[in-house]
Amino acid sequence: AEPLARALAEIQRTLAFTQGFDPVTSTTAFTLGLSDHPTFVLLPRLLDLLREQAPGITLRVRNFSDRDAATSMLDAGEVDLTIGVPPAPVGRILNRPLFEERFVCILRKGHPAAERLDLDTFLSLSHVLVSPENDRFGLVDAALAKMGLKRRLALTLPHMYAAPALVAASDMVATVMAGVVAASGQAGRLAVRPTPLDLGSVAFSLSWHRRNDVHPAQYWLRDSIASLYSKEPKLAERPR
Repeated sequence: AEPLARALAEIQRTLAFTQGFDPVTSTTAFTLGLSDHPTFVLLPRLLDLLREQAPGITLRVRNFSDRDAATSMLDAGEVDLTIGVPPAPVGRILNRPLFEERFVCILRKGHPAAERLDLDTFLSLSHVLVSPENDRFGLVDAALAKMGLKRRLALTLPHMYAAPALVAASDMVATVMAGVVAASGQAGRLAVRPTPLDLGSVAFSLSWHRRNDVHPAQYWLRDSIASLYSKEPKLAERPR
């Protein structure tokens, strides 16, 4: 039954290429693969857009944490698109940059170290490592290792949105994306400081399978999501 269901789904997708797409009247269901951060920062804005422009459309959301799981989900046709840190490049998976996040350090409001968070003070603290992929060696650890330095990890957890609340109630420090702080609801309880290390930024991209590149409905959805992050005029025409 499962192979036949996949085959029928592919036939349905192929037939859909020949059909017009009107977002106002469409009752299409889209399945999105989202990592944690886009779920918090993008999904509310996307739902507002759909309510205004495509009220009959249904969204289904699947979560993933391993960036390469996005490729597997797209290959299997389990999702129409994914949004997260770009997976390893493969020719059949197409990507469109959406937004970037800078890193910041967070401590509880009133923490003495918040007054002057230099590298020595940073290393003297107990750290929270946020690792959605359950690694024990994060971006900060890699940067410190290049300098022959090491930090003390007090807690490693896979849920980035748990970190602000835990830090706000402790003396630990965490290095997280600025957007996580803003969307966590904990900003008023935290001191937010620049990182004492150059960590660059992290990019989030929209990814989809090449076989769906010109599908009218999926093209509209991708274009609509991209419009949430761009004030530039749209240069590409929608496929007919």
